[in-house]
Amino acid sequence: ELLRAQKALAWQEVARRVAHEIKNPLTPIALSAERVAYQLERHQTPPEFRRIARECLQTISREVESVKTLVDQFAQLASFPAARPAPADLNQVVEEALSVFAGRLDGIELHRDLTPNLPPVKLDRELFKRAIVNLVDNAAEAMQESPLKRLYVATAAPSGDALELVIADTGCGISPEDKEKLFLPYFSTKGRGTGLGLAIVSQILSEHKASIRVEDNQPAGARFVIEIPVWDGPAQPPEAQT
Repeated sequence: ELLRAQKALAWQEVARRVAHEIKNPLTPIALSAERVAYQLERHQTPPEFRRIARECLQTISREVESVKTLVDQFAQLASFPAARPAPADLNQVVEEALSVFAGRLDGIELHRDLTPNLPPVKLDRELFKRAIVNLVDNAAEAMQESPLKRLYVATAAPSGDALELVIADTGCGISPEDKEKLFLPYFSTKGRGTGLGLAIVSQILSEHKASIRVEDNQPAGARFVIEIPVWDGPAQPPEAQT
């Protein structure tokens, strides 16, 4: 445990320094692009030159923001706070995570199937909500081009020692080859983005001694299944006892 903690601290320091060194030059690059754009509008230039210059400046600004996002997520992944689990109601945590998407799932049918009276689990509520939000966000994006847009979120207790959380979509699905690499940092099937969303999910679940697997959904899409150990403490969470 001590060696693991030392390695984690060393990795966090490396990530902090790398993020700092990469972000430092981004600000003057962005400001220089803005300055050139400002001067371009103030001076007479040939139309074709103006068009090309604008396109180039827009590309510079867009890519600077993309690199900033990548660096921020890299630093977030490397210096992720340790989980502080406490007894929690899984259904409540799921509902809190889904509330983030209120009014944002345009055109997507959301189906909840939350089994009542589940035994408590031990979770860091904020971290676990972040994992659910990442999975729902991923599912919504996978359904952008799908004629059928249906998001299914369910909880169950298939065994006495673990609860199950399922998040399924009717999107484009995931190939067998991609399933093997899906939770690796920087891997993405979308051809854009940072490829860190599912890696962050995997890290959060690892902190909770939970597991995740991806299956084919029917009739289409992907089905993410999370198994979370049931809390083996008193029958009621400490805060509910008198």
